[in-house]
Amino acid sequence: MKTKLFFAALMLLSAAAMAQVHVDFDKHIDFKKYKTFKFESGKVIRKLGVTDTDNRFMDANVKEAVTRDLEAKGLTPSDTHPDLIITYLAGAREKQEVQNYISNPGFFYPYYRFYGLGGWWGPQWNNFWVSRYEEGTLIIDILDARTDQLVWRSYAVAQINNFNEAKFVEKEVSKSFKHFPPKV
Repeated sequence: MKTKLFFAALMLLSAAAMAQVHVDFDKHIDFKKYKTFKFESGKVIRKLGVTDTDNRFMDANVKEAVTRDLEAKGLTPSDTHPDLIITYLAGAREKQEVQNYISNPGFFYPYYRFYGLGGWWGPQWNNFWVSRYEEGTLIIDILDARTDQLVWRSYAVAQINNFNEAKFVEKEVSKSFKHFPPKV
């Protein structure tokens, strides 16, 4: 029983460790010159590659989270003549992970090659777990409004329960904007 609890805890920790955020930016840009921003609707990629450009829930969640984080950094939203344009691309897919462990490795576990799996102590079996989960991806692009060039991008990947969940969006956006404005 203790081993099963241990492996269940290990699976949860490995899932938590899977959350990743990568940030890239143009190293020749001075981000201190940007003072205003405008949010534009993004795209959501559904199953089988179907693009959903009218996902109001996701738009609202991303806009609220991005606006909160950028206002905390000193930028202000502006619909007329913004310095930056913010947009996003989001998607989710189902993933599958298979894990196993040997239930009775035997006394001479490192030497099972010579004596068969488990040594001379009888039959051996493996326990397998298959876990299915949904992995969400949120890419946030920041463009220079004057030149229409990409100046900053965040790529966040994490395990999710519900793709439109505001909690997922807030968490990944706040992780992403820890690195904004970038320090050159």
